[in-house]
Amino acid sequence: MPGGSNPSNRLLSQSADQQKQVKTVQSLLTAKKDKDKNKQPPKRTRSDVSTDSNTSMDLSRIINFQKDLDEIKFSLRDVTTKDDLNEVTKDLVKTADLENMKCKKRLSIENEHLRRKIDQNETKTLSIRKELSETTEIAKVTNISSNYNEQYSRKNNIKVYNFPWKRQQDLRQEFIQMVKSDLIITLHDRDIVAIHRLPAQREPRPLIVRCFNTDVKRSIMRKRKELRKKVKFVDDVTTRNMALIKRG
Repeated sequence: MPGGSNPSNRLLSQSADQQKQVKTVQSLLTAKKDKDKNKQPPKRTRSDVSTDSNTSMDLSRIINFQKDLDEIKFSLRDVTTKDDLNEVTKDLVKTADLENMKCKKRLSIENEHLRRKIDQNETKTLSIRKELSETTEIAKVTNISSNYNEQYSRKNNIKVYNFPWKRQQDLRQEFIQMVKSDLIITLHDRDIVAIHRLPAQREPRPLIVRCFNTDVKRSIMRKRKELRKKVKFVDDVTTRNMALIKRG
């Protein structure tokens, strides 16, 4: 169009400018690459190499350590933790507390039964002690009465020690003859109710002479100090009374 710019010409002009700019950038990059190729990198020192080596080793160790940690974590995935132990312990403590409560309850019941039995036994024991005390008193009275009766039954008896022993001996006649010769007392057969020897470990065994009455016995005992041949006359005393005499 006359007097104005053609749009197509304008576009062509812009395209040419862009291509020119691209060529300029490409030429600059190519020149830089050639320069970089011609430029040699500086040589590395031993310290640089050592540092790189140490860095590489450290990285390798860290990587291996991380792997070990991962393996340890994996192997410990099923291991019981502190929280698990705490939970189990709580459950055990609760169970133990329940068992203790049950045991205490059972023990309390058993103690109550035992206490009742003890009370019953104490009551029985008191009753038995009372009966025993009464029985003891009765036994004492009975023993005293028995001893008295036994001693009373012996009131006409004379015990004779060291009376000569012979075979086929007539004790009554020999006793009457001894009393007559030593004590000058005349006795008759009826004055001696019974006469016999007592059991003993050595000879001559003692005699028991039962007189007809206390008068006969009294007449003999009054003159007993006149006996000869070591013969001795004493009262026939019970074992209980003999113990009292020895104690006195």
